Amino acid sequence: MTKARNIGDDTATSAPAGQARIDEANSAFWNELCGSQLARFLGITDDSPESLRRFDDWYMEFYPYLDTHIPFQSFGGKRVLEVGLGYGTVAQRIAGHGAIYSGLDIAAGPVDMANRRIAGIKAKGTAVKGSILQAPFPDATFDYVVAIGSLHHTGALDRALGEVHRLLKPGGGASIMVYNAASYRQWVFAPVKTLRRLMADPTGYISHNETDPRVRGVYDVNVEGSSAPQTEFVTRAELSHLARAFSRCEIIPENIGGEFVLRYLPRKFACRLFGPYLGLDLYCRLVK
Repeated sequence: MTKARNIGDDTATSAPAGQARIDEANSAFWNELCGSQLARFLGITDDSPESLRRFDDWYMEFYPYLDTHIPFQSFGGKRVLEVGLGYGTVAQRIAGHGAIYSGLDIAAGPVDMANRRIAGIKAKGTAVKGSILQAPFPDATFDYVVAIGSLHHTGALDRALGEVHRLLKPGGGASIMVYNAASYRQWVFAPVKTLRRLMADPTGYISHNETDPRVRGVYDVNVEGSSAPQTEFVTRAELSHLARAFSRCEIIPENIGGEFVLRYLPRKFACRLFGPYLGLDLYCRLVK
């Protein structure tokens, strides 16, 4: 991907310089499974099939649009790579639909969880520890790639998308979710900066870390209250530019939180009413 000027007040991430430091910080932070706090909220203290089923039921009910953006039903017999494994809900769902599953995560904890889940349902596949920026797979290995909420934490979203393109077979597809730089939350935190992002030339965008810990902290925090070390936000136009190597790119905003006046609205209603315009996340369907 071509590098150009930085946009906004954030610090640009030079790649590959400093990437080892970023990977180390990400490995330490994400070793605590994404979803651990939800598990505590639900009273889940083990990884028994019953506990995982309870976690997954809540998760899919809270994010019902995942079934729309990830074509689980079409995965039978296909080689599918998941990047960023979290608590393993999506991993088990992919493998459970008959895919030949591969998982990749920067941290050991999510890899272990995904492998336990896959073994538990006697599905095909395995997860390994590694970075999507240097994915340990040959060119054109996969029919499909799923990366929900992971690529924007790598420190180099542009390079991560380039690796997704490399790993896909010709005609292969991908479902990517990244954070929206023009969501309602961004307008509340930094309206001038958000307007500047929307008005800027998207072809001048380069990957950069959000330096405001308040912003990072309302998206991803660990049990100690620390925010994720790297979090990147993009507009629809910027994401479309970064994905320009793909033959097709469809982007749909989704997801509404429960802060401000939104706490008084039913979540499903708020997501349906505001999600397509000011959603927190950008779901992107790509075809190589």
